[in-house]
Amino acid sequence: MLDRIASLFSKDKSPLSSLKVATQWCKNLDLADPPTRNAKVHGVVSDFIAGNLPATLESLQALMLIDEHVQEAFDAICYQYVSNPRMSKEIEQKLWKDVVTYSNDMVDAYYRFVQAESNEVLQAQFAPLMPMVLARSLRYLAIQAKWHYFRFEKVPVKIWTVAHQLYRLSEIGGFDSNPFKLYQDSSAEVSSCADEYIQMLMLNTLANNNLSVRQLELVDGWLEKWSKLIQISRKYAPDHHHFCVNLQASFGAQKISNDLMGEPYRYWGLTDIVNQVQEILGRLLTGASFASLDLGPDARGPIVTDLLKHLDVFWTMSMRNNQIKRSERTKVNKAIDIVYGLDRVCGYVKEDNDKFLKQGRESASQVDYDEIMDMRLYGFVSSRTRSKSAATNPYVVNRKQHDWHTWAVDNESEGGYGSILRFSENEWIRPNLLLGVRQSSSENWQLGVLRRIARLNDDEISAGIQILTKTPVMVGMYSEQNDRVENMTVTELGFTGGLELPNVKTALYVPHQIDGKSVNTLIMHSADYGMDKIYQIRARDKRFSVSLGVMLEKGVDWIWVAVNVLRQEN
Repeated sequence: MLDRIASLFSKDKSPLSSLKVATQWCKNLDLADPPTRNAKVHGVVSDFIAGNLPATLESLQALMLIDEHVQEAFDAICYQYVSNPRMSKEIEQKLWKDVVTYSNDMVDAYYRFVQAESNEVLQAQFAPLMPMVLARSLRYLAIQAKWHYFRFEKVPVKIWTVAHQLYRLSEIGGFDSNPFKLYQDSSAEVSSCADEYIQMLMLNTLANNNLSVRQLELVDGWLEKWSKLIQISRKYAPDHHHFCVNLQASFGAQKISNDLMGEPYRYWGLTDIVNQVQEILGRLLTGASFASLDLGPDARGPIVTDLLKHLDVFWTMSMRNNQIKRSERTKVNKAIDIVYGLDRVCGYVKEDNDKFLKQGRESASQVDYDEIMDMRLYGFVSSRTRSKSAATNPYVVNRKQHDWHTWAVDNESEGGYGSILRFSENEWIRPNLLLGVRQSSSENWQLGVLRRIARLNDDEISAGIQILTKTPVMVGMYSEQNDRVENMTVTELGFTGGLELPNVKTALYVPHQIDGKSVNTLIMHSADYGMDKIYQIRARDKRFSVSLGVMLEKGVDWIWVAVNVLRQEN
């Protein structure tokens, strides 16, 4: 009876009125399920934002206590969203809105105390708690940004504007890198304002990588630890820094260029974080268990290995400070054919090379009497004869009639194409994917790399393709050194460049220039690369001995290297 009377009188008393009231309110809150707990806290925070209570030291202490107490319930709602990719649209929308609006209101609630610091008396009272206030606010801003990435949406301007402002305040206060536990009960990691800010910025570098909800969540969890490897600097160091952020802008991370210099900019490098990713990959390759790598309880299996490889490739390529020169784009309305993957691109390039050398001995020797008779009798080669030829020739690769994708192109330049495509038809795309590109069936295949991906809406993607060369040459490679042991694919067996099986590898010769000088380069399987390794190369009708030189670029399963020609074979 007394409890009921007490509850009646406490209805008008906000849990944020004092630390004592908040403590008792949190004890009663534990009796509810996670969604109810989160909803009750959200209601209290919303009332506070509406101005029903003044911003005092006691209300700040109460807010921080309730924020910490509700973390378990809030994490449960976040986990429900991330772990259920096949939930109904209605549930997805409700959970998404619950997480984003709650995070937004928590930032607004904390921001009342940040603004109140203009009062000198309050400033002195709030000062000891301000580092945690700003760090928690940055975490809630990062959560909002991540949930927009889940939907491939652009992060609202307000989120970046407030994040930059809060980090700048931590710099002014001189506590931007001071370490502390963000939540005493639920957070195992020590954090700081700088750690929360760089974690938010580093996830932003991957926003256009077409990563799934689970992949983004995994990376964000890893960045909670890896952010400690990165230091934000006010002064640009050309040999160390690869990204920057403008504290006066309304967007996130940028690649560094000559015009992004001066006071509003902060800089950081990727060397240490890339080394960390490569170390983990190396341990996996030597047989380490996923549990021993401290990647999280749900981080195991091929999806984790592939994601780590993707981070290695993407961030390694981002470390190249020599920016690609972009030529002027022209609006067009055309289509291009696309094939992807080194083996498949090699196959189509080989066909183009054979057409060019059709007078060679290989083409001359492939005369089929049945095909000649069909042409004389019917004017075309019958399907029965084609099937018979394929069955008797072990080096013929059977393909579908249209074994490629067709993309719409809305702009092109001297160096590549800009394409608009449907995500539902191209879920395989990722940055730094090797592509074969041609404009029509009458033209040869060019060699390109998928450089940029941006989600326009639920099922539309903008993709940028850089053309490496318009005249690639498929080559066969042989080495008497330790070759990779693998099951050769049908494509590899069919396009060996005239070398003997089974130790032949396939690669693409790419003419290239470095500092204005022509160099010989190859794009090959990553497993075939070794510095100074010697290969015998057959390109068309010529044979060479070459040694592998420096790496120019690395993809998920391919590598682009310079080669030194040792001698030409007879």
